[in-house]
Amino acid sequence: MPVLVTNLNQNGIITSLVNKSNEVQVQIGSVKMMVNLCNIAKSNINNSTKNEITSNSSYKTNKTRNATTEINVIGYNVEEAIFTIDKYLDDSVLAKLQTVRIVHGKGTGILRKGIHNFLKTNSHVKSFRLGTYGEGEMRSYYSRIKIEGG
Repeated sequence: MPVLVTNLNQNGIITSLVNKSNEVQVQIGSVKMMVNLCNIAKSNINNSTKNEITSNSSYKTNKTRNATTEINVIGYNVEEAIFTIDKYLDDSVLAKLQTVRIVHGKGTGILRKGIHNFLKTNSHVKSFRLGTYGEGEMRSYYSRIKIEGG
């Protein structure tokens, strides 16, 4: 059934029944996602354009609307932090941010070391450094990152 996903302003096709959380699976282009029923409206698209939705539509969101220049991973283990930071850097590149900060805290330094090892190999990262005196010394320790292409 063709529908409009209102919070994304995209047409898609429902591909599953309603689950216990009041969500259905919707396919928008090649992307399938779970969408709450409150974010779905009836679409005015007829059956002949159904195939165009699944083959030609692309998943677009305005990342700049929700883009932030800082992420806090204090309390995360290294694996959780790297997963979160990887997605954050992808979103930051889409939002065309030039520099971002990762707040990782001081602690024993294990999280900082793990994050820095990840940043050395990430293709989005142009350079990174620890924050310096005067850049929020009342905050926990963080790393400042310059993003490639931002």
